Amino acid sequence: STLLWTLFDGLVWRSRLVQDGQRRVNYYIKHLVQDLEGNFSPALKWLAHHKDPRLVSHGVVMTFADLLWNRVASYQFLLGRGYFLFTLLVFITSQSFLVPGEERLWRNILTFVCRCFLYLGSMSKLLFDQCKLACSAFKAGDYQWYWVVPVPNYLHSTQQAGSALLVLLLILMYAQEPILWCISYAQTGGDKAIIFTTTCPEALDVMTPYTVFSCIAMLIYWALLMDFTLLSMRISAFVLVCGNVLADVGLFSLALVFLILMFATAISSLNHHVEG
Repeated sequence: STLLWTLFDGLVWRSRLVQDGQRRVNYYIKHLVQDLEGNFSPALKWLAHHKDPRLVSHGVVMTFADLLWNRVASYQFLLGRGYFLFTLLVFITSQSFLVPGEERLWRNILTFVCRCFLYLGSMSKLLFDQCKLACSAFKAGDYQWYWVVPVPNYLHSTQQAGSALLVLLLILMYAQEPILWCISYAQTGGDKAIIFTTTCPEALDVMTPYTVFSCIAMLIYWALLMDFTLLSMRISAFVLVCGNVLADVGLFSLALVFLILMFATAISSLNHHVEG
């Protein structure tokens, strides 16, 4: 850390001349942003793995980190998270029609369109991303064995583990999709034309597991939106503090359960006979 701080100090040039109470300062951060081949430099990733809060507060680090965020990362982040938020809104719309009631043609068509987008536009994209990350991890040998199952190290990230679990739940939802089970019960003739129904006898057995998978997937969708806290330093600090305190809350709950069991078993050994 001491050598890195000295190195970063050497990347700053300050002019001797003062104009209007200010001096010109140059930051030589080119090779912190890109490497010798012109590709993106992993310097910021290395600093993050170093986990030194004093080092990342250096002016050079803050300058090139802000440059990357404002010129490159912020647009990609907002585009990706905006699409994810739109997918969540579509998911909420499609699942809001699970309430039992009289079926209507427009409602069935809207549900079918929303769920097609959910499976094609969200599940397929998330599955492709997970397969791409898994293949890269296995190719680079970046995985660990748990019993007889190789687990890529990128799944140690809460965000990536949540995405992988969401993909699994969407696949299970697709396998239990009531519209697919009732596809042969479409009524296209007459005044009461009903297509994409979800109330056929075959769907009764799959509706309960489908709703359970849908409920868990909805929770994970909302949990993965925690990335939006990066847009506010105050909210990010609050989430960080909550994450660090959560372990202490678990220990407190464990101690509380131990005390309740201790006094409950002790009181149960007393003589509770009351003479009338």
